Amino acid sequence: MRRRVPLPPLLSLITMLTAVAPACGISVRRDLSAIPAGQVGFDDMCGLQGYFDQLAAKVASPPALVSASGMEGTAAGKALRGGRDRFAFRGDFQLRHLRRVLGENWQGLPPALATADKVELEVKWSEKAGVRRVVTDQEAELAVAGATFPLPYQVCLSELLYGEPLYRQRRALWGPAPAGAAATPAGAATAAGAPTDGGAPDVARPSSDVLSGDGQAR
Repeated sequence: MRRRVPLPPLLSLITMLTAVAPACGISVRRDLSAIPAGQVGFDDMCGLQGYFDQLAAKVASPPALVSASGMEGTAAGKALRGGRDRFAFRGDFQLRHLRRVLGENWQGLPPALATADKVELEVKWSEKAGVRRVVTDQEAELAVAGATFPLPYQVCLSELLYGEPLYRQRRALWGPAPAGAAATPAGAATAAGAPTDGGAPDVARPSSDVLSGDGQAR
């Protein structure tokens, strides 16, 4: 009988980590898939109204588009557009909002995300009725500290990267942002208890039916 030679301790550890690695990847923490995408944005379930208010007021800058590719075609007589975009998040304002959105909606995120001075997101997108959205059936890529991680789809990714038209329309329905809200310094933390929708009141809320699923006014 052939004698089984025990593996060295380090090799045993590597083998064990490799075996469990797939179970330790990034997964969705907050599943909003049963809610229409238009309602998610209109009700600001991703807490991004203040983010887009500051971008609109030019007191902060959006993440840089570092690479992009696109293609056009037709199917059943309808024009189709799609492509791939890669965004780079840098600086306190961009990274703070990115970390919050990721932390609230995904779990198993890489520890390096908390201290990285640059994080990149690469997504595939499709466009319908002039509205660009992240595709729902393919993973995005999260690049941090020289490593790349698959990021499963969750609707807040679309809101963060392509939600500007919808949030601009939402702000027009609510009226101007509260005094000082859009002028908050990019490095300032959100005050405890501040509304995540950038100050929209909880009373007399318009119906989410005002917007269709593609973010267009009805």
